[in-house]
Amino acid sequence: MAGSYDSSVSVVVLRAVLSEGAARSMAERKKHTVFGSLLSRPKEDVVHLQDVELSYECMRTVSGRYESDYLRGATHTLTVDKSVRRVVIGDSSFETRPQSRLKKALAVQRGSNKIDVDLKEHVAIDRSLEITFDADGNEIQKPKYKINPETTEVSPDSILGSDDLLIKSPSMEREDAVAILEERLRSPLEPGAEEISDEFDLDSITELYVPIFEIRIRGPRNKVGIMRIDAARKKIL
Repeated sequence: MAGSYDSSVSVVVLRAVLSEGAARSMAERKKHTVFGSLLSRPKEDVVHLQDVELSYECMRTVSGRYESDYLRGATHTLTVDKSVRRVVIGDSSFETRPQSRLKKALAVQRGSNKIDVDLKEHVAIDRSLEITFDADGNEIQKPKYKINPETTEVSPDSILGSDDLLIKSPSMEREDAVAILEERLRSPLEPGAEEISDEFDLDSITELYVPIFEIRIRGPRNKVGIMRIDAARKKIL
């Protein structure tokens, strides 16, 4: 269910600091780039702006932490004096490593023996991760926005509940986003490992709605392109 994580969700709506008129002016200056390339650009008089639509697109960021404790088998090698034949640890006894005649001769010169000690290591894992998805559920690099009272809407519900605005909510369910985060954080136990504890904690879910102008542009041979402008950062995407 989409509402299962409501208590962990923070919803933020960014303010549009770019007006529709300013967005049109920006698009007018850059409209030829929609159809052009470094080697060829159409003439400006054959490229025309058409529809301008403002929408609020959601970027969802999920963050969490994973902790795990387990025991795993390991072999540690001790370097001991050449006169040592075995090492006693608790109730266990470990003999020196078998050597060939050549290795024994070298060991005499080096003055040491090797003892392999089989034991168990207590491994503790503590890692955290943050993942951001766009409205279509694609994983993206989280854009940098200034989040403060001056850049965000005081009443986000009034924006998101408006019948006059296009709201692009996430296509991916919250549970699916959290499941991806958890899967990314968890590591499969090593063969033969003994699990002591295993815990995943969801830290937060932030749903950031960004005002985006989408401008429909008609070019040569009636080709149609779309220019997208981030109205919060005044930036062509």
